[in-house]
Amino acid sequence: MKKIGLLFCLTVLCLTQAAQAQQWTGDYSVYAGVTFPRYFLSDISSGVSREAAPTVNGQLGALVSIYPTQYVGFETGLSVAGLGAKLERSEFGTREVTQHTYWLQAPLSIVGRMPFSDSSYVFLNVGGYIGYGLYGKNYLSGSYDGSASEDVSFGNDGTQQSIDYGFQMGIGYQTKRGYRISFNYLAGIRDVAPDKASYDQRNGAFSISIGYRF
Repeated sequence: MKKIGLLFCLTVLCLTQAAQAQQWTGDYSVYAGVTFPRYFLSDISSGVSREAAPTVNGQLGALVSIYPTQYVGFETGLSVAGLGAKLERSEFGTREVTQHTYWLQAPLSIVGRMPFSDSSYVFLNVGGYIGYGLYGKNYLSGSYDGSASEDVSFGNDGTQQSIDYGFQMGIGYQTKRGYRISFNYLAGIRDVAPDKASYDQRNGAFSISIGYRF
């Protein structure tokens, strides 16, 4: 994790220094939105029953964008992304469990934008992300009082691995006043299932967010 953090800091530093040297343009933005996450399951061992469906969560973040040209730039930042899934068959049996996990994520993307005459523009970003598991909850239905919850743990001996990484992309529109809306997709490529799990599990999510550029 220290190596990943160091690489991220060096990337941001290099982009900032290049922007100052070349007088590139840049901006800052904040955003919040709704995520529709699910788990992608594979390599499920014979005799193991595990099924997952989409659920609903949220996200909050801030971005730094640097543009060496009017049309192409780079984007990075930090966010807290709510992921998870609805487990229909799992270690809890056939009892339906909604699992919400929250990750500190750092994206790094290439951004393309198509400006209009009023200074608004459509943008497209494609890149990757790294994430660190912060906390999570399992919400179980059918308990004595109607519902119950228990913590999700991260790490080799936990419910999920603590490090995630993968691809992400999005498309959106920004008004001339700085307001923006975007539609995004995240696809994890790391298996975040516990070490001794009888299946592979990867994060995935669609999201809708609104934000403001400073």
